[in-house]
Amino acid sequence: MADTSLYQNSTLFETLDEKIKKAEQQIIRTKFKYEVYATAIEDAYKYVEKVDRESIPLLWNLIKTMESIPTLDIELKTFILSNIYEVASDAELYQYRKERIIQNLRRGLKILANEKGLNKMNELYSLTLAGKIPLRNFDEYLEEVRNWAYRNNLTLDQETEIRYARQKVAYDYLGVIIEGLLREPNKYEPLYKQLIETNNLEEFVKYLPKYI
Repeated sequence: MADTSLYQNSTLFETLDEKIKKAEQQIIRTKFKYEVYATAIEDAYKYVEKVDRESIPLLWNLIKTMESIPTLDIELKTFILSNIYEVASDAELYQYRKERIIQNLRRGLKILANEKGLNKMNELYSLTLAGKIPLRNFDEYLEEVRNWAYRNNLTLDQETEIRYARQKVAYDYLGVIIEGLLREPNKYEPLYKQLIETNNLEEFVKYLPKYI
């Protein structure tokens, strides 16, 4: 009878190596995500301070609220901050409507700092990543991800391609709400309230196109 112990040990070590490799990759990804999040906080703060110091407490209150929700995805928090940065930078770029941009930014920051709303956006983000929310034009998003990977000489497995494509869909869905609140809070606050109150996110996203 052949001695299979060597093969079994080899298989065990290979499995252990794979686990170690996956753990190391996860640590690197987590570290990178926190670096990106820290940079997003810094960029948002820098531009808000530059264009409207009175908005700093509002920004801090939003960050504090986000940090009080342990389940809030760090990538979603980063995405919210990146939208704040873009709107604040517009206040510097478009001087002729600076005051209007700032007033809308202030009100948008106040509205966004709603724990129920943040949790609901997190739910929408998570369900979209999990493929449990209808994904409009998903093949186009998938093709966009593949083209991006090709341009950057990256090789992505199918699972990663799908995740990135779903994430882009999620950002488009959430961007309608987040950027809308920061730029036109009076128009988009009803939509935010509708998001908070809905028990059917699949139905909710069907009505987003009319806002885009």
